[in-house]
Amino acid sequence: MRLWLILPWLAMLGCVHLPASDGLSFEQRRTRLESLAGWAMRGRLAIDTGERAYQARFVWEQEADRLRLALRGPLGAGGIEIAGSKAALTVRARGETLELEEPEAQLSELLGWWLPVTSLNAWLLGLPDPVFEAAPHFDSDGLLASLEQRLWHLDYAAYQLSEGWLVPRRIEMSHAELKVRLIVDTWEAANEPSLN
Repeated sequence: MRLWLILPWLAMLGCVHLPASDGLSFEQRRTRLESLAGWAMRGRLAIDTGERAYQARFVWEQEADRLRLALRGPLGAGGIEIAGSKAALTVRARGETLELEEPEAQLSELLGWWLPVTSLNAWLLGLPDPVFEAAPHFDSDGLLASLEQRLWHLDYAAYQLSEGWLVPRRIEMSHAELKVRLIVDTWEAANEPSLN
């Protein structure tokens, strides 16, 4: 009886990992996630470039091949918004608007570190990007545990069940000295298109 009293406290402290399951195999989950018309997540990320470190809150919205990523620094400072498709992105920051015709290369140049924006819509769902060669590794429950793709290493440290969808809760990404830690606070499937 006492165990039930302390389990919530231990889980909040991160000492207990309560498993989540949707009852699907990886292939079934991938098919289901790829059928989504859209989804949105909100959370926090920490970036260490090897020379500088940043923290931000983020919102990622995906509708078909269109995305919107908003990043906000501590207390709302240093905001940047990225929107569009993998073929053409618009960046808004510090009162300026830039149109990117080579989105990933130009965005990475603006940020000063490589943001693999063309693969993130798959990676954030716990899936390899189907466009590039990948080396996925699965845990005993059939969940994607880690992924080697595009010179990046991703560790899927935790998953969460949200509205019946099993999606990543914590992802740790690294490329050379660059390290990105991402924590998803909320995730939801979009019922209606919302991106312009």
